Amino acid sequence: MVHYTKIPHDTVSFMLLEFWMSQRSPWSSKAATGWDMQEAAGRPNVFRPRTWRPTTVVRALTLAGMSVAVGVLGLGALVLLDARSDAWRQAEQASTNLTRALEGDIARNIHTYDLSLQGTSVALSQPGLDLATPEVRHMALFDRAGTAEYLGSVLVLNPEGTIVANSTSLVPERLNFADREYFRVHQERADAGLYISRPYQSRLRRGDPSIAISRRLPDEGEHFQGVVMGAMRLAYFQDLFSKLDLGSQGSVTLLRRDGTVVARHPFREGDAGRDLSGSDTFRRVSASPSGRFVAEAPLDGVKRLYTFRHVGDLPLILSVGVSTAEVYAAWWNKVSSLGSILLVLCGATVALCLLFKREMLRRLEAEKALTEAADRLSVMAATDGLTGLANRRQFDAVLDREWRRAARNALPISLLLLDADFFKAYNDSYGHQQGDRVLRGIAACIRSALLRPVDTGARYGGEEFVVLLPDTDAVGAWTMAERLRDAVAALEIPHAASSLGWVSVSIGIATAYPQPGQLPDPLVEEADCALYGAKRGGRNRACAATQIPSVLPATAELTQRQ
Repeated sequence: MVHYTKIPHDTVSFMLLEFWMSQRSPWSSKAATGWDMQEAAGRPNVFRPRTWRPTTVVRALTLAGMSVAVGVLGLGALVLLDARSDAWRQAEQASTNLTRALEGDIARNIHTYDLSLQGTSVALSQPGLDLATPEVRHMALFDRAGTAEYLGSVLVLNPEGTIVANSTSLVPERLNFADREYFRVHQERADAGLYISRPYQSRLRRGDPSIAISRRLPDEGEHFQGVVMGAMRLAYFQDLFSKLDLGSQGSVTLLRRDGTVVARHPFREGDAGRDLSGSDTFRRVSASPSGRFVAEAPLDGVKRLYTFRHVGDLPLILSVGVSTAEVYAAWWNKVSSLGSILLVLCGATVALCLLFKREMLRRLEAEKALTEAADRLSVMAATDGLTGLANRRQFDAVLDREWRRAARNALPISLLLLDADFFKAYNDSYGHQQGDRVLRGIAACIRSALLRPVDTGARYGGEEFVVLLPDTDAVGAWTMAERLRDAVAALEIPHAASSLGWVSVSIGIATAYPQPGQLPDPLVEEADCALYGAKRGGRNRACAATQIPSVLPATAELTQRQ
């Protein structure tokens, strides 16, 4: 009857904790079959926190680099869009300032000319003026404002439209202007006030394009007394507008409130006097005193930013148009230069990120291949090539580690040393190929018998095998030895040189309770002595050590089993 030693409760808890921490020790039954190459190389699989895979990190870095490139490109686009808005705002501000300046200049000159007309009208009403000499009468009627550049003659027309006084001559020509628009307006409307006519060809200046600024003479009772008018040459507006730098497609237009074009720059034949009252542009400029909008010009079809103002209290509207294409011309130049640079830099960054990713993935693949090769070499260096169990070097390393752990935790450790019976005779009879088959069969029995992850099986040399059983007392070691012996016998490999007729093993057992500072060598020596005892006892049996060194707590009784 086999008696098992009772293990204290705290020892069981520690064993469970040790198992949880190590998961699988090197040379467990799974490791020995090649399931876990990392463990087979002698590196315990301890608990580690989860980490990022290198390929994931490389892809994340590549994506981050490409995101930075896209972000820089987006930031550049935002800067360019902001510059576009700035260009538009500057164009609006410049157009507004220019419109105000032009409107003030035109209104001031027309009002100055109107004062001359009003002075002439007042002078005509003075009593006794008809009795004065022609020179005195001329000086009383006309001041020198009418002689200014771009201003034509100031005329006084009688009720029939005939010139009765001319600012440029003491003896006026007897011309009749009753057919003129301004004369008919004043003739029909007593409340016309200051009237600005449509453009016309001057009869006094041989067809010079002009407009008339006129007022109705004060009536005597209900009778129409005539008109006082002054001519303003359209050259004044053309010269004023031509000094402006509005680009090759900019325009300045002066209109009457009925939609008639008074003057325009750039000048084209037929523009003066043209009626724009039906156009959408005119409807928009006549709807409010000032403002701006974008529209296509009805005269030349160019899309412009229009800024307009009504000229004081005069029946005139001034419109300044700047081509939208020219507003953005400088901005487009900036876009073409800065945008090209950004695209090249971002493209280069993306290309470098992709190259970085490719090269890093290649390097990781190479490192992975080297690591796998190193792992295979480590396994090969620690594995017996014939049986797949641990080799002698790996066994010594595991024994040293487990011996120190047992000493640290005051736990037992057992060792089984196995030897194939009559193996030399088997090789001589069946050949070395069949001998290798026997060794592989014994190794398979060892692997199948080791159920705990902490147990380790190894080839000790030649036909000898060793099994290390940490945390196992003498009873447990004996049980494992019998299991192994029965497993090998169950293979029923024929062996004519053996008295049993099949292959069998002899097993030496040694158990120790290590103390700190002691070496594991006596454990191996006692197992070897027990193995020889098993062979002397007839083979195909297990034998425990008969002489226990000082590291063992008691002497075990020699036990054998046929």
